[in-house]
Amino acid sequence: MTVVEPASISRRALPEIMPFEPSWELEPAVFRFPAEDDPAPDSTRVLAMAGYCAMLGLTGVGVGLYALVAVFNGAPGWYLPALAMLTMFSVGLASGAFLAVHQRTLPWIMLFSAAPPMFGALLLAVRY
Repeated sequence: MTVVEPASISRRALPEIMPFEPSWELEPAVFRFPAEDDPAPDSTRVLAMAGYCAMLGLTGVGVGLYALVAVFNGAPGWYLPALAMLTMFSVGLASGAFLAVHQRTLPWIMLFSAAPPMFGALLLAVRY
């Protein structure tokens, strides 16, 4: 049996004029899943965000049940897509808030901006 050893590769063929160091520092993305080396967010903050999202979610379930009854009673054709669009916009903002949990104020801005579309869906569901 013969053993083949890989040849060592050296980079001495071209002299290094300047060492490469980027002049900018990469900042972490705003919307991202937490990495292993990220510090854990405060438990109180996550609990408050989860409670607020639970209220939004229960409102969405109520809107959905009310819309189901309205569709079976002959709601107009635009009714269900409008409710779905408002609800998905609200859910998207709430999900983005949890992805930005390491930011200071952005999650709260997103959570508070998720309430008006859900309130609009609630008003639309109750009206028709």
